[in-house]
Amino acid sequence: MVLKMVFQYIARMSFLIFLCFIILGVEAGNKELIDLHREEKSNIELGLKSIVNNIFKEETNLEYKVKNNRTERKTQFIKENLEDIFNKKNKTKLDWWQTCLIYEIYPRSFKDSTGTGMGDLRGIIEKIPYLKYLGVCAVWLTPIYPSPGVDLGYDITDFKAIGENIGTMEDFEELKNKLHENGIKIILDIVPNHTSDKHEWFIKSVQREEPYTDYYVWVDAKYVNGTRQVPNNWMAIFGNTMWEWNEIRQQYYLHQFLIPQPDLNFWNPLVRKEIKDILRFWLDKGVDGFRMDAIPHIYERQDFLDSPILNDGTPEIIDYTQGLDECFYEVNEWRYLLDEYTKKDGKTRFMAIETYLKFKYSKKFYGNETNPGAHFPLNVCFIVSSHMSAKEYVDTLTELFSNLPTGAWLSWIIGNHDTERATSRFGLELIDGLHMIQLLLPTGTPVVYMGDELGMTNTYLRNDQRFYKSRIYDRETGRTPFQWDSSPQAGFSNKTKTWLPVNPNYVTLNVESEMAARRSHLKIFKEIANLRELEVFRTGNVELYEISEYVFAFSRSNNFFKNYFIVINLGSELENINLKKFKKSLSPKMIVRISSLYAEQSNGDIVSAKSFTLRPSAALVLESIFY
Repeated sequence: MVLKMVFQYIARMSFLIFLCFIILGVEAGNKELIDLHREEKSNIELGLKSIVNNIFKEETNLEYKVKNNRTERKTQFIKENLEDIFNKKNKTKLDWWQTCLIYEIYPRSFKDSTGTGMGDLRGIIEKIPYLKYLGVCAVWLTPIYPSPGVDLGYDITDFKAIGENIGTMEDFEELKNKLHENGIKIILDIVPNHTSDKHEWFIKSVQREEPYTDYYVWVDAKYVNGTRQVPNNWMAIFGNTMWEWNEIRQQYYLHQFLIPQPDLNFWNPLVRKEIKDILRFWLDKGVDGFRMDAIPHIYERQDFLDSPILNDGTPEIIDYTQGLDECFYEVNEWRYLLDEYTKKDGKTRFMAIETYLKFKYSKKFYGNETNPGAHFPLNVCFIVSSHMSAKEYVDTLTELFSNLPTGAWLSWIIGNHDTERATSRFGLELIDGLHMIQLLLPTGTPVVYMGDELGMTNTYLRNDQRFYKSRIYDRETGRTPFQWDSSPQAGFSNKTKTWLPVNPNYVTLNVESEMAARRSHLKIFKEIANLRELEVFRTGNVELYEISEYVFAFSRSNNFFKNYFIVINLGSELENINLKKFKKSLSPKMIVRISSLYAEQSNGDIVSAKSFTLRPSAALVLESIFY
């Protein structure tokens, strides 16, 4: 019995001494220690046997029992935290769209190569090296199709062509090929909910030409005391009724968005087939995936009942004009089509869904194991709010993670072409911290709007410079031309007047200046993107912390020794931080891997995990160290 206890003690002491080597090895960056242990573990145990025997002889039976219990507890604790080191499990292999950094390009504003004052496809080709520098692995292009431009590209007249102001199909083919040559995939914006009222389908539908008669949602007027009335109380996204009278057809048509954007009738199987044909057309062209626009809107109630009025005075939308079950079923059908192409060559064809519904509804777009849906809905939790407290960040993320369907994947977005610039909503000083959140949170793909990496801001526009003079949403201020350098028109165009004015801050806020600077938002973004390549940020655990009312933090780790803490001061006051209060096992010292532009600390600084200060709107990525 005693002999058995001796050998047990030898094994445990061997484990602890090996553990010391691991600690030293981690800090020295020597990954070969684990392999060395596997090859020579038995030799180490034999070498330690005599040492342990001498120690054992000096212990009383009572002392032995106490030490044995303590060692047993410690071994169990460490074993649980180091499971991945001693038992290299096969991690679930992530697909390209999960490890990817997706970059949204608004082509009209990216780069003008023809001197028209408007961006085009060849301008994107010209700037592929910049996309490579950022570490982009896929670009999402907002609509590039022929359009009258009433909704700046989202009112489409032909889904299978390229708009003349954007380029030609040959330009598209060259762009796609060169992106692929550089390891970058291409994602197109598809708008299935509506067309332009100049689309051939709508023109023929007005005339009741078959088979287009019911391609759109047409409803007879109601008459009250001989006065024509709209069919119901449904309200368009941009205000006022979503019904427009057509004199020729003598009926109302439905438009959930602008008047010149009539909604397609998805209850018509011919319309559903048309959309699938559009997807096939672009998949056959070699497109890697789609961002599907306004999907909660594609079906409306067929009985056209008035919506109940909610407490805030607005009509109910769920199950009336948005979020009908048929919307989710349609996404399942599209996914089935995409998977047909995936099965041919093993390359996943990707689909993301635009939705501003609450997560309890939008998560239905994932589908299930039997009927998969989108790879992810575009998550707008950071877009619909600006200055949240630390508790609100923790609560929001906890709700997302806890309600995420098994095996599902999120997306992290702080801005897009439909919103104010993230820098203008949150403040220039906080943009680096927001990118740390966006790129380093787990179980999600960052989707970055062009220019956010520079800290581009909203541009002041006079009323005569705006396209939408009476719109509820102010979207143009965040769509102004990309700022490449300090030359006239920010290097975007050689034309004196661009389609939207360039922001005057381009003189100092541009790619060229930020590339040349010792520290800049662009360089910090690149550092964060590089860090995201580490396995810990792809598959590691996460913990969320409310450090103070306006200091939010989260940690990422995949073993006991290596912890990364991301700490963001969301407030306007200097804060003293004690991370040990929230994670007792944290190493006493931490090294600053990345600091935001206005932080007190610099990359490489050593801070005490128990006490360091963080300036207002400053953010740090800290890494644990053991010396």
